[in-house]
Amino acid sequence: MALKKEVLDVLNRQIEKEFDASVTYLGMYVYFEKELFKGFADWFKKQTSEERTHAQKFIEYILDRGEVPTIPATKSPRNSFKSVLEAMKAALAHEQANTAGIYECLKVAQQASDPATAEMLQWFVKEQVEEEKWAGEYVEMVEKIASSIGGLWMFDHRVGKKGE
Repeated sequence: MALKKEVLDVLNRQIEKEFDASVTYLGMYVYFEKELFKGFADWFKKQTSEERTHAQKFIEYILDRGEVPTIPATKSPRNSFKSVLEAMKAALAHEQANTAGIYECLKVAQQASDPATAEMLQWFVKEQVEEEKWAGEYVEMVEKIASSIGGLWMFDHRVGKKGE
């Protein structure tokens, strides 16, 4: 069964959000690399790939439903921040916006009586809990560390180990 137009439209908007997240995290990867925070850099490099995979899941689903997905152009990401904290807060805000997008997709699918799409979206709902968790924890930890370069270095090292 083909997707209703409103469902296809909201899923295509989410594809754009996922690609935007991928590119945003690529910019953060660049920032952390040039600031010599290799653990954070590796983490955001991993997140770049993960977000692109999320976009691909939406693309494959739309194709499976007999429709043609829209592949968006991406904008140049920000790759400079005033501080590690500013970058982490930006990552958290990005994850919260992605969660809002997933919830909007779910709402539209439910209103359109599309149980297959609503079921597919449950994976993303669960994934966003994890995504917001790490982003929130990273913000909280960097806030606790404050301006301690030694503390930031140790946390960077811990994040790098987590991404392995």
